Parts: sequence; C-alpha cells; structure tokens
Amino acid sequence: MKAPVNALVSSTARQREIVEVLIRHGWDYMRQLLTLGKSDEPDLPAPEVLCKILTDLGPVYVKLGQLLSTRPDLLPPSYIQALSLLQSDVPPLDWGRMELALRLELGQDPEALFASFDHQTIAAGSIAQIYRATLKDGQPVAIKIQRPGIEVIVNQDIGLFKQIAGLLSATDFGKRYSIVDLAEEFSISLRNELDFTQEASYTERLRQNLSQSRWFDPNQVVVPQVYRELSSRKLLVIEWLDGLPILKAEAATDRSASGLATRHAFTSLTFRVFLQQYLIEGFFHADPHPGNLFYLNDGRLGILDCGMMGTLNPRMQSVMVELVLAIVDSDSNRCAQLTLQLAVPGLEAEIFMNHEAHSCGVGIGNDLAGLSKRGGKRLLADDVNATLRGLRTNGGMRGRRGDDVDKVGLLGI
Repeated sequence: MKAPVNALVSSTARQREIVEVLIRHGWDYMRQLLTLGKSDEPDLPAPEVLCKILTDLGPVYVKLGQLLSTRPDLLPPSYIQALSLLQSDVPPLDWGRMELALRLELGQDPEALFASFDHQTIAAGSIAQIYRATLKDGQPVAIKIQRPGIEVIVNQDIGLFKQIAGLLSATDFGKRYSIVDLAEEFSISLRNELDFTQEASYTERLRQNLSQSRWFDPNQVVVPQVYRELSSRKLLVIEWLDGLPILKAEAATDRSASGLATRHAFTSLTFRVFLQQYLIEGFFHADPHPGNLFYLNDGRLGILDCGMMGTLNPRMQSVMVELVLAIVDSDSNRCAQLTLQLAVPGLEAEIFMNHEAHSCGVGIGNDLAGLSKRGGKRLLADDVNATLRGLRTNGGMRGRRGDDVDKVGLLGI
C-alpha cells in the first residue's frame, strides 16, 4: 500500500546533500522517497553499500547505523555484522576545530589545567572525539570533546528522519517494524547522548554499584573516575585506562592452555559483572559492544562509554532471575511462562503464539530469541530487550563448552 504523496518539499542544503549521496551510491528507492514522496515497500541496498551511505551522510546517520546494529529483530545477520563496523569507523575532525570547542567549554586555556595534552585523536565517534592528557598532579585522563556544531546537525537530521518515517508509516514495512516508534527511540537516544553531564552521572552511579559484590572481586573491575570540575554538557574528563578492546586483546586469540584459562577467567568475570547489573542493581550498561569493554594491561575489566544505560524495576529483576534459572535448566515451558510476564501490555497473546512456533526442539537460546519478537514487532519491554541484547553481546568472549559461563550462554548468545 502506498502512503499519501507527501514528499519532503523543503529545499534545504542538507536535503540536497543527502539526495546526492543516495544518487552516488545508487539507492534509487530512498532518492524517490525524498524527492517524489513515493513510498512503496522499501528496497535495502547491500549491507556494505548501506554502511558507505550512512558514513557519507555523516555522524547522525552513523549513529543510526550503530543503533540498527543492536537490533537483530529488524535486520538480517549480514546487515547487523556490517553495521557493527560503524562503531569505530568515523573520520576525525582536525585538531584546530576541536581545540576551539575545548577552550569554549573550559573557559580558559587548556595549558592552565593540564600538564600535557596530546593533540592526536585517540578515537573518533559520531558525537565526540577522544584525546589523552595529563593533569597537573600527573594523573592521565581521557577527554571526550563533543564535535562542534553536532547539535544543530542532530536536530536537523532528526527532523528529516522523522519525516521519512512518516512517509514509510503507511507501508507494510513501516507498520511491521513500527518505523515511527523507531524514529522516536532513535531521536531520544541521540539527544540524550548530546548531554555529557548525564553520562557523567551514569558513570559515577555504575562505578559505585560495582565497587562491592559477592559475585566477583570489585578490585578486578574498573569504571573510570569522572572529573566533574573539568566536565560540562559538551566535555567529559575521566580517568585514563590502559588496555585494549576485548576482541583486540591478545587474550582473545591466545589458544595456549594458559591463554584459554585467562580468557575463561576474564569471561566469567565479565558475565558476573553484568549479571549483577541486571539482577541485583537493576541499572545496567545498555551498549556493551566489544569496543566499550576493555581488557586492561593489568588483566582487569574496564567498562567505558556509559551514555546509554537501562533500568529494571524490582518485579522485572525477580522475573529475570527466574528466567536465568529456567534457561540453565533448559526449561522452555517455564521460559515461555516467565516471558509472558515481561511482555509489553496487550501483546501476551502474540508471545504465546510465538512460543508455539519456536518451541519445537530447536534449543532454548533460539526459543527465547524467537519469543522476543514476532513479524518484526518487539513483544518485550525495551529495557528487557536491552538486557537480553547485552547478554547476547557479551557472548563474544564466552568460555569453552561445559563451564558455568556457557550455561549463561544458553540465553541465545
């Protein structure tokens, strides 16, 4: 079914730029949607082409790709794998522009506050860039500087994205994947990430929560200290952590006996840390992709980028505890019963129908993955989906078959 012809008729420079990128990469469907308002069923380009389009469109669309890379309920595995590469593949802005932004946020010369400042970009993200500096007392710190002008671009592109979602909303695709809701979710997530004071608060809260535990040694986990006096809405200064992302660390590829033992211990630690967040604290890191989890040089686990966090209320935590136990026991019927309690109100019947379709001996991991969605529609509450997504993501470093970590891996990792 076609949506009413309601093309994006405003001729802005940004809109023309977007159309030029689409023409260059040959995505004719989206070009016609933007210029003519034609909204037949969408035709996605190949995964690699989609990644190039999003990269060329700029930081906001890279962020959209990052969001989509965490949504296997929306896209096939080939797209999820390709989009996940956007996590770190963003060209940095030159130091001159970033230095001006830094001086405006500090309100004084950086030389007055830092003993040294490395102008080389450590990491470039869609919203900010990371640099290394040293405080006057010798403490090394990471400095996250928001890209200048990104807020204006974000607001402009969000407006365009919502209009595109409106055009798609009348198609079967738009209805099946709740495209308008996805646009709103994306908008809220992106605007929240523009406020670094929120990330600072989240980081401090997670650091406090993980400072004590009966499940793991808190001394083996590091959430960086925040330097509030140097931070602001567009600037975040935190403790520097020496290490590598978990999948780039030597421990991830070392196949020797000692290497496997080290990886197993680290994986067990990581799972215990995240299970405490989900099942005890009810406040958890909602974006634990491998680039945000570090294997530190001294063997500890470092947790970074706390801009996206989720919460579970006590009732949901209690159900999740029972769900984990049911999964360990491979009890698919109990899993289905508990999943009903986590469903979005009004969608319990669809959860039941999904259980009938996904409980034919294909395995509890696949069963739970199937129960969480139907026809592209998410049936579980957002924070429950975020919890399950986090557990699946953490599976990248899981241990060998037969150990206690793999029992948790039955969640569908």
